[in-house]
Amino acid sequence: MKILNNERNLKRLILVIYFAVAMVEIIAELFLYKPFLFVFKPLISIVLMVLYWNTSNQKNPLFFFAIFFSLITNMFFIYDTETMLFLGLIAFFIHRLLIIYYIIKLIELKDYIPLFIAMIPFLFFFFYLLSITTGLTTRSNGILIIQNILISIIAGITLSDFIMNNSKKNTTWFFIFGLLSITQYFIVFIEKYYLSDLSPISFRPLAIILNASVYFAFYKFVLAMERSNDN
Repeated sequence: MKILNNERNLKRLILVIYFAVAMVEIIAELFLYKPFLFVFKPLISIVLMVLYWNTSNQKNPLFFFAIFFSLITNMFFIYDTETMLFLGLIAFFIHRLLIIYYIIKLIELKDYIPLFIAMIPFLFFFFYLLSITTGLTTRSNGILIIQNILISIIAGITLSDFIMNNSKKNTTWFFIFGLLSITQYFIVFIEKYYLSDLSPISFRPLAIILNASVYFAFYKFVLAMERSNDN
């Protein structure tokens, strides 16, 4: 009994640290204080991996690889140079692919037709945004096309799984993850290409809040699926 209490207390402590790190990152982003960003941006991914290590019975390497590439992405995005931004987008592309592959394995997706149908409205929406966005370079345009497809896949998987399996308890965290992922992508897109002058004041902290929430929801979904598969 004492061991169980110690494990629960450790989990609560790590959770508190996770959200405390997210809060410090929000403040650092709000004031653009880069020394703190260099510490706390990668730290939030590290704390999440520690949390998963202490709560998961399976400790799937895919989880660690996916979150590690999120860490790499966040580090590259701190710099303002075009080269670092491009490297960050490559890391983010690998991260997205790992997330999609991991989700497909967890939910044991076999019928892809509902996924493709559910993707269609998201593809139309994000490509419409892309079509009305001006001043994009050829490289930026190509990157956004790939990102639009990847977020549409995540949205399609989320929506189709929620409709087909809405009686299962573990779909709740998956739906929250998908909804937050779409919102985060939309906010970052609007911030980057339409409201860049306002982003340091409002949109960047909001994007960080969504980022921390996205990965916490993903962690909860992974745990729920692992426990469901064990049972």
